[in-house]
Amino acid sequence: MKAAILKKRQNAPFYPVTGVHTGTWPDGSSVRQEIRDLEKDTTTWTLYILALDLLQYTNQNEMLSWYQIAGIHGRPYQPFNGVLPTKGNENSGYCTHTSILFLTWHRPYLALYEQVLYNLAQQIASWYPAGVIRNKYVLAARNFRIPYWDWAASPPAGQPVLPFSVGGSEVVEVDGPNGRQLIANPLFTYQFEPLDPIQLPNQPFSIWDRTLRYPTNQDSSSATSQNNLIEQILKDPVGSRSFRTRLYNLFSRDHNYTTFSNQAWIPNPNPNGLDSLEALHDQVHGILGFGGHMSYVDYSAFDPIFFLHHAMLDRCFAMWQILNPTSYVMPQRAVQTTYTNSVGQEQTSSTPLTPFYDANGKFWTSDGVRDIQTFGYAYPETIGKSRQRVTAAINRLYSSTSRNQGLARRRMVVSRATLYPTNTYQEWIVNVVVKKHALGVPFFIHVFLGDFNPKPSSWSFEPNHISSHYIFHKSSSGSTSNCTDCEEFLVSATLPLTEALLDKVENKELSSLGPEDVLPFLASNFYTRVAYLNNTEVIRDMVPSLNVSIVSALVREPNNKYELPIWGEIVNHVDISRK
Repeated sequence: MKAAILKKRQNAPFYPVTGVHTGTWPDGSSVRQEIRDLEKDTTTWTLYILALDLLQYTNQNEMLSWYQIAGIHGRPYQPFNGVLPTKGNENSGYCTHTSILFLTWHRPYLALYEQVLYNLAQQIASWYPAGVIRNKYVLAARNFRIPYWDWAASPPAGQPVLPFSVGGSEVVEVDGPNGRQLIANPLFTYQFEPLDPIQLPNQPFSIWDRTLRYPTNQDSSSATSQNNLIEQILKDPVGSRSFRTRLYNLFSRDHNYTTFSNQAWIPNPNPNGLDSLEALHDQVHGILGFGGHMSYVDYSAFDPIFFLHHAMLDRCFAMWQILNPTSYVMPQRAVQTTYTNSVGQEQTSSTPLTPFYDANGKFWTSDGVRDIQTFGYAYPETIGKSRQRVTAAINRLYSSTSRNQGLARRRMVVSRATLYPTNTYQEWIVNVVVKKHALGVPFFIHVFLGDFNPKPSSWSFEPNHISSHYIFHKSSSGSTSNCTDCEEFLVSATLPLTEALLDKVENKELSSLGPEDVLPFLASNFYTRVAYLNNTEVIRDMVPSLNVSIVSALVREPNNKYELPIWGEIVNHVDISRK
């Protein structure tokens, strides 16, 4: 039966990804809003929730079902839109990770998802009673665009970082076409109907009939999500500001698309430019999943939060493009196999972004998706493509606390040995480099500044826990040997250290941010630990490729809200990999 369905789908006409162009702007565009802002528009919000619900209940055998759209990313390794795998690549999804195409591939993927939801929203709007009510929903449906979740900005006062609409309740009340009704919250989980352990064979995903986040048990079919623990990690003053600082540093420091976008470029440990938007993306996946579906490339897209997360990444990409309009995709060798790309293949701006066809039946390429207006949307910060508008938003949302307060806090504790210019401050960073497949499965690298409980299950919640980095993997099964569908390669990240050091200064534990004070303090108080997703500690000798080092730079503060900081030369201080 499945073979017959698959054959029919392969012979069917292609489904083009065109985006949506019926918005009220002159060019037909409309704005993708932050999820909390969208929720304030109760009419559009209702359409969004109902469209998600309808998509999730679409038969899994349908090409435009939640199951098959999510399945593009990884499992169940089946053709979508009739696009067959390259011979030998049948055991991979289409998605491009650790690749120059990482950001550009996900752009038409989101456009496809948005297009399908948009069409469902039109259908739902037409079901409302004729007259004023229907007209209201029809107008809202015309401007419908998917939201993003800003996991880096401080949430509105009194609200959680993980929106209540996403992780707070398994049910939601909506005003449907037939009146007020209580339905399963389509942002909380996706229910497999049915769960097919042949298509999703990796434990524990072969026994979980719904998507889970930070599951209570990774070996039980009755496990439940622990969104409360995710929120506890996200809202931690050090943990949440780590996201903000990393993103702010990327915007202000990295002006090269290759290094900004992905992790595949690193030839060897290097003190410069070791963070990327992909590395930050991986960390968000790790925290949201913690052993659940978001933890693994092959299964992550089934979780409804996946598309909120990737819309945020696309927004950051679009904002960065306005700041750096001349830097874009350059040729780079593929280091991991996808359904249609092989290891060693040169990937360029003209490489097909499969399985996404344009209206002419040709595959989209990075050249074709460079401008988000191509798909009929914008973000609040990218309206008008104004560099000043983008920069002001970055300073408002992601600089340390408020810009003036954060800079004053840094200048308050300058080095005793060095007289910095009055408009500069010293930024301290932890560089992390490790082989991607060092353990054959995902793992966390935790960083502490002070004593901590030796029990791994407590590490993410420890007061002295500065941050962590997550090594994102395809699936839950693996080997410590080199993978069979990739090259062994290094990945990296940077973890901000300055704010945590400033806390120590304010607590009288550290005298200043100068190297003569910071380096001895780190020698006595800095620790790293490695753990699997089940909170089992990994002996450091099992990860010999792990390199952890401390670097710093003098940073010149912006003169106004329309400027970003200017970074000086990175100084590599000390390798503390064995601490």
